[in-house]
Amino acid sequence: MKNYIRLRRSVLAIRMVWSVLMQHKLRTTLATLGVFMGAMLLTCILHVLESINLKLKNEAEGLGANLVTIAAAPVDFVRLTNKIEEILEPSETTSGVNQNSISQTAETTEQQSASLSPPKAATLTEADIAALVDGLPSIIQGVPFILASGQAGSGLRRSSCQMLGTTTAFPELRHFRPAYGRFFNNDEALEGARVCVLGNFLAKWLFSSPEAALGKTVRVGKSRLHVIGVMEEKGMDPSGLRMDELLILPIASYTRSTDRQEHISGAWLSLRDRNDLEPLKNSISTLLRERHRLPPGKSDFTLTMGDQVDELVGNALRLVRTLGIIGSGLSFAIGTLGILSIMTLLVRSRRLEIGLRRVAGATRRQILLQFMGEAAFMSAAGGFAGVCAALAFCLLLAASGALPPYFSLSISLGVFALSTCCGILAGTYPAWKAARTNVLQALRAD
Repeated sequence: MKNYIRLRRSVLAIRMVWSVLMQHKLRTTLATLGVFMGAMLLTCILHVLESINLKLKNEAEGLGANLVTIAAAPVDFVRLTNKIEEILEPSETTSGVNQNSISQTAETTEQQSASLSPPKAATLTEADIAALVDGLPSIIQGVPFILASGQAGSGLRRSSCQMLGTTTAFPELRHFRPAYGRFFNNDEALEGARVCVLGNFLAKWLFSSPEAALGKTVRVGKSRLHVIGVMEEKGMDPSGLRMDELLILPIASYTRSTDRQEHISGAWLSLRDRNDLEPLKNSISTLLRERHRLPPGKSDFTLTMGDQVDELVGNALRLVRTLGIIGSGLSFAIGTLGILSIMTLLVRSRRLEIGLRRVAGATRRQILLQFMGEAAFMSAAGGFAGVCAALAFCLLLAASGALPPYFSLSISLGVFALSTCCGILAGTYPAWKAARTNVLQALRAD
């Protein structure tokens, strides 16, 4: 019986709160707007960040999670030689990402010799990568590559692209395979056949569709390459390389068209696991310095470990999360102040109602709970609406394919609880003022 009476009183209290709030719809809407914005912003940011995290993990697995990237870097020679011209051979196609040309003319060479400025050259070779694979048990496989900027043309269409000379192990190591046609085989790689595989976007630009590119010829400089495949859509890898704009060809084909250069731009190393990356980094650096006869502190290469990429991505996500929490916190603060101001005005305008309820037998505690309930109801309604709006936005993102779907019940309930707490906090002072209202003064005033 007691439980029934309590339940009936609770229902009557909720109906009273609802009726009062509906009498002041504009005030109620304005009071809940700040909480709505804060709840929507916080829920949206937390869900979107988790979706981005999930997407990055999926892409990392798709591109090869256990990878170390070695990139060649120029190194100053300790002394000058009399064969500077051998180092400074001009090459139109080797002015890409990893080779620094010191001079293009004899006059510049003489000026450098006179000032005793040491020349620079990249010295990483395929033999270095083979030595790393043979000498370090943690490395399963090494795939060398040469990367340079170029232009590809077909008919009247031309497009800038990234030329990637690599080996037949590239598709398996990078989890990046042809969607149409095939990749070049071992015989073509050894012979330096004039074949290539195009990135999906590059094929669409040059031939209108990926399927139309198969069997066609692409002009790269003075060379003509036969298109044997088009890669699947991949986007950008963690290092910033646009995979869909690549023109991939065998290393031997690339070096044959560039005066048989012996050095490479870098290599991808496949690891057994990602444990003890720092000792592995030291081992790779030591071995390469010994092979290149470099003094301590000198390096002609850079290493990008998997944990470095994870750290950069993690820092960026933490920054976005922090900014989002600050923004949603400001929205919650504005919403709380809005409810506080609205409730304070309501207490003043409802002094007669408070006096009559006290005369009818309502206690101060009941008045206190009524006004706190009204504030909590407004903020809870705003929080619920904000969470629903944010989830709807995230659902649209997932449906569009921009991000993988993600839903967290704990985040949604946490934001809803936070919204309700803001209302309770905002309504505490107005409710206390209402409960302390003098009955006789309230009746006389009105």
